[in-house]
Amino acid sequence: MTNYTKHAIKGTATVFIISILAGFLGYAVRLVLARNLSVEDFGLFYAVFAFLALLGVFKSLGFEKSLIKFIPEFLHAKKYNFIKSSIIYVAAIQLITNSIILALIYLLSNYLSINFFHAPKADIVLKLMALAFFIDSLVNTLKFSFQGFQKMTLFSGIDAVRMLMILILAIIGFKMGYGLFSPIAAYMIVPFILSIIFGWVLINKVFPKFASSKFFVDKSLLKKIAKYSIFVMVSGTAAIILGYTDTMILTYFSGVTAVAMYNVALPTAKILIYLPTAIGSILLPLTSELWAKKEEKLLKAGMDLLYKYSFIIVLPLVFIILSFSDLIIEVLFGKNYILAGTPMKILSVGMIFMTMHLINVNFFLGIGQPQIQSKVLYIAAAFNLVTDLILIPLFGTIGAAITTTLSFFIMMVMGLIYMRKFIMVELPFKVWMKMSMAGLGFIVLIAVLKKLIVLNVWIEAGSTLAVSLMFYTVLLYLLKIVDIQEVKDLHKRVFK
Repeated sequence: MTNYTKHAIKGTATVFIISILAGFLGYAVRLVLARNLSVEDFGLFYAVFAFLALLGVFKSLGFEKSLIKFIPEFLHAKKYNFIKSSIIYVAAIQLITNSIILALIYLLSNYLSINFFHAPKADIVLKLMALAFFIDSLVNTLKFSFQGFQKMTLFSGIDAVRMLMILILAIIGFKMGYGLFSPIAAYMIVPFILSIIFGWVLINKVFPKFASSKFFVDKSLLKKIAKYSIFVMVSGTAAIILGYTDTMILTYFSGVTAVAMYNVALPTAKILIYLPTAIGSILLPLTSELWAKKEEKLLKAGMDLLYKYSFIIVLPLVFIILSFSDLIIEVLFGKNYILAGTPMKILSVGMIFMTMHLINVNFFLGIGQPQIQSKVLYIAAAFNLVTDLILIPLFGTIGAAITTTLSFFIMMVMGLIYMRKFIMVELPFKVWMKMSMAGLGFIVLIAVLKKLIVLNVWIEAGSTLAVSLMFYTVLLYLLKIVDIQEVKDLHKRVFK
């Protein structure tokens, strides 16, 4: 198994690192906006952003992702004319669908601003951000073209560059006193720049035969692309619904201030899933290889360890958020967002379930069963939508957080049920119970130390965490949750 692990890590490390960088830059953008906008403007910006992202499924229809499939096929067959034609088809279709959506938004923006967003200012924000999303559609075509050519550094790097430029331009805009229009201008300008830079890279470096290749109209090729794209769109719709319905329903029933609180709580809690993202970058190719070689025993052993050690690492992080939520929010976003603390606590618990779910997802993708993930997502999305409509009018952001956490739990359970149809993983319930006991000891000690230690807030937090983490580690060994030899074996598999 050592060789498999090494191979998987080497093959995915670059993409993972760049993706994590893009994620942190995106979070930094959110921090800058929260610190420089009023709570209402911050909430309005992300309410509009979520609304447009939800429409994204209809704007692209999945066409840009068809390039991931067809470019490698045509490249292998040296059908360069087909590659050029496919890219142009996708760009043209995106232009048409985006133009229709853009026109509808401009026609309905005033009505939406009054009757949905409940904020007259939403009219201009919606129009400008819709234009930004329109321009960005070309960038997505370039991005998935890079993935089709297997240029994964460029594929993942385009998002990191995008967020870095948005961050810089937004800061400049705030320094110049443009307020809410600072991030809007950044989101409008950056796609132009990215289209020029990465368009040049695609045509001159990645696919230098673009200019010499011929463009042709082929109905059979267009039909082939459309058929695949519709499948992708249907598969991806559930994820989009699951990701943005909370914000949309909060916007309508609770207003943009509630949206602001939720858009502080959810992204902060989601930091915890960087771990399963890292695990997924290793697990996906590893699972695929082991499944192809019928090494089911090795695969089962690996899954058992992943469930165990992911829980060990995520649990104390969740308890840190539960214990220091107010401090985390105040330091990162300011006192105006302190009401985000309760939903963030609830969502942090949900991230335990999401951690397990993401491990399951990469297993299904690795064994060539993506339809299982689609089924799980659709059921969770339907539950999320219905429950949001019930709980959000009653409890606001807390209702949204409860719904999301329950949705993650459903996804985890369904994934585990389906997985046992392929390999009989042994879920370490006994170990999880012991870890929960260790975790409770961890959080109780934090509570006691916070009362006993009265120092500077940073010294107090640092001292409390250091002592509590050591206590948690000792409990892991005393309760025989972690075996030293097992840890040594894991270290050898990854680093030797």
